[in-house]
Amino acid sequence: MNKLIINSILAICTLGLAWACYWSIYSDIDFDEQKAVREKAVKERLLQIKEAEELYKKTYGQYVGTLDSLIDFVKNSKAVDNIVKEGELTDDQLESGLTEREAVRQGIIRRDTVYKSAAELLGIKCPDSLKYIPVGRKADGSSFTVVSSFDKNNKCEIKYGEFELRKHSQYNMRTSEFDVLLEVRARLDDYMEGFSEKRIKNLKADLKKLNKNRAELWLDNEDDTEGEWYGLRIGDLKDTSNKLAGNWDE
Repeated sequence: MNKLIINSILAICTLGLAWACYWSIYSDIDFDEQKAVREKAVKERLLQIKEAEELYKKTYGQYVGTLDSLIDFVKNSKAVDNIVKEGELTDDQLESGLTEREAVRQGIIRRDTVYKSAAELLGIKCPDSLKYIPVGRKADGSSFTVVSSFDKNNKCEIKYGEFELRKHSQYNMRTSEFDVLLEVRARLDDYMEGFSEKRIKNLKADLKKLNKNRAELWLDNEDDTEGEWYGLRIGDLKDTSNKLAGNWDE
């Protein structure tokens, strides 16, 4: 074979190998960037759900157990924004033993409770979108539009997966009552949808090694079809002290 032809073939192979390496590196960088962008959006939505759950608990004394009920609360309920107090006890009144509670009863001090809608307090413009993961895409690429019943001018296009809310009752020996523990989850397969199965598989393997963003499912798993779970979540079905913290902080 002509030496010139051999050198040309070697040059082409070298160029091809260099391009393959470049493309592989570029693809990895793009994947990492997209992962960071998508996870940021999911975390923000999960924190919105957390704030809504905390406001519900502040209003009714416990977490609400379904996302549809949480959305209904955000759209249609009012919550305490502030308590305004008018009037003060004088030194003489305090020395005489008059309490604020009695002063309120007598009309010396007046307390007014200010209520606002839950959506206004939380700053949520489209409560109906709370149940949907804000990024990723489903395999069929379908979408639909949700018109908020809270604000008819606010329309939200939905084409993503849904968050999963799981709950579990655990006996509290201190209070002799049952605590309702919650987890709200976004599956990695949903918010990273669109990338190759190989990349998703490798990402799960990396997370497993680091023991991050994963959980062994052993509660609320009636059909026993799920083993390891990967993704972002708030709450913990096994930890009463969690208080809806995100698993990205672990």
